[in-house]
Amino acid sequence: MDVTTADFEQKVINESHTRPVLVDFWAPWCGPCKVLTPTLEALEAEYEGKFVLAKVNTDAEPALGQTFQIRSIPDVKLFKAGKIVAGFVGAQGAPAIRAILDEHLPSAEFEALLASAATKPADALLALQQSGLKGQRHDDAAWAILRGALQAAPADLSLIRSVAAQIPEFGSPYSERRGALLTYLEAGITPETLRALVESNADSAPQYLESLLEKIEASKNHATEKNLMIAAFHLLGNENPLTLDFRRRLSRALY
Repeated sequence: MDVTTADFEQKVINESHTRPVLVDFWAPWCGPCKVLTPTLEALEAEYEGKFVLAKVNTDAEPALGQTFQIRSIPDVKLFKAGKIVAGFVGAQGAPAIRAILDEHLPSAEFEALLASAATKPADALLALQQSGLKGQRHDDAAWAILRGALQAAPADLSLIRSVAAQIPEFGSPYSERRGALLTYLEAGITPETLRALVESNADSAPQYLESLLEKIEASKNHATEKNLMIAAFHLLGNENPLTLDFRRRLSRALY
């Protein structure tokens, strides 16, 4: 699809929150662009909707070229969740482009793991351990499996610990949440409370945080409750409205 300055936000930025968008910055006079275009179009068909191909004519849309600092064309950028996550300059061949796409698009193996994570977390964990997934894809799958394990009734604490062990202690987007989860398990907090925080349950999570805050306000010896509150913030996520609210209230209670 062709994209202009007027619809770039809608067709690229907004769409990239649903699926990745590969943007080809080109111009009619560019010879390498004419070589690259059929390759990109063939890959879009090959990947069957896993990404969207968008084309920006830099002669017709110079403002977009300036915004994204296009110095030489073809310049191809991959947008995901509103941000540029990869790209290349020049008429690359299909294998090189596939390598870039595969790094950022969900594989069949990854999708199969996500499909089984919620209902068969033990099987999904075994599949993850035997898989070739690495980096964030691996950790995304592990966290999905962990959420599935927390949903089980009764929850299998051994399974939950085994899944948590798949997430690196440092360097992963889930490292802080992994540490927070282990803090809760070591403190003997019920899986139901853990599940409420991980899923940001609108009823149970605020009630639990209120109970922690009351204990902190009532006692000078509140190290345990303070640690649990901070761990809860990691489980909920830093931008969660509950985190923002109770972090302010915790600060007032302590100081």
